[in-house]
Amino acid sequence: MSITTITRSASRRAGVALVIAVASLTSAGAAIASSDTTPPGGSADTTSDSAASATADTTTGDTVTGDTTTGGTTTGDTVTGDTTTGDTTSGEPVDLDTNGDGDVVIGVATPGPRDDGGYYEAMVSGITQLSEENGFEAPIIVDNIPAAEAETELRSLARQDVDVIAVGAGELSDPLVALSEEFADIFWYCNCGAGLGDAPGVAQARDDSSQISYTAGYATGLLLQDTDSTSAAFLGCCDIDFEREAFLAFEAGLVAVDETFEAVYIPTGDFNDVAGATEAYDQAVESGVGAVYPFLGGSQQAVAGLANEDGIITMAPGPADACEREEVDYQIAVVFDAGIYVTESMRAIIAGELSEGQAKFFLVGDFDQVGAEFCDATAEQEAALQDVRDEIAAGDLDELFGEIKAEAYGS
Repeated sequence: MSITTITRSASRRAGVALVIAVASLTSAGAAIASSDTTPPGGSADTTSDSAASATADTTTGDTVTGDTTTGGTTTGDTVTGDTTTGDTTSGEPVDLDTNGDGDVVIGVATPGPRDDGGYYEAMVSGITQLSEENGFEAPIIVDNIPAAEAETELRSLARQDVDVIAVGAGELSDPLVALSEEFADIFWYCNCGAGLGDAPGVAQARDDSSQISYTAGYATGLLLQDTDSTSAAFLGCCDIDFEREAFLAFEAGLVAVDETFEAVYIPTGDFNDVAGATEAYDQAVESGVGAVYPFLGGSQQAVAGLANEDGIITMAPGPADACEREEVDYQIAVVFDAGIYVTESMRAIIAGELSEGQAKFFLVGDFDQVGAEFCDATAEQEAALQDVRDEIAAGDLDELFGEIKAEAYGS
């Protein structure tokens, strides 16, 4: 596999000023030092033990410890259900008042804005609702944290008498192992996508970008069959490794529908810049694409709006409610919703079913609200997409996903 890249040209719509942030989740990525290159959803982690894919026999709700993966957790290895250790579903309820002051306070740290309309807002809303439901104090939210300042900001948050710290993306994960040891009384949790590897002091929510992105490509291919086009554009930031994984899996899903279909990767230079995203979109349209996947953050919704104007298939990366939104007409929701992840995980933590050093997996075929979903499709298209989800759940595509991860991360 190789990435086809189209160089951006001058845009006829560079003056578009619509900036509505909608973010998404990726399953692996880079520790990025600038908020300008914050990945959509930001589950970025390019340590050598990231990007493990998990097969369907690790059922949703199962937890595994960081050191039980077959062959280690190096890039491209797969995590299988056979490595689940012990019965982790019958734990005793946990008292989250870890500092014993009579109140439970959850601190939330995200690299993106708390009101982005997508991934990060979903996480903040999920924690807020969970706190209200359980009689906790209002959460303390720290957002827009650059990866280079993660340790400073997380240490500051830990000193504010919080009982739990929920980290919203893998790109803030570098200091977590050390901080979880330094502040051992705090319960540490991370929406870390591909995972941290051996992190005994951190509970994690994990998914698999290859699985999710393959379903997105396959769904796109099914809709593309009803158009006059044979190509789709994947708009990303800067050809970062986690983008490569998502693109390669998207491409594989697309050509699985029709081997004559083609996917092109077009860099925008920034996940959040509307002008750069508009230039990239215009270049995609000029090349004759019939579908656009804006794998972006703050500029995603602006691109989707342009696709609506031009009658081009488009999709939302991340939020589970994308098909219900009125401001943009999406044809596909590529679901990996941080609000769902954190709510399900925190409930498991409270119930004693998820502990520090363990991970809760959200896998295509095991968990209903992850992977591509049609907003409006025929019964035949729905059935075909479900067949692919079943193949993924059965592990039939694990070898392909391993190859994709190896190519994306150079392992």
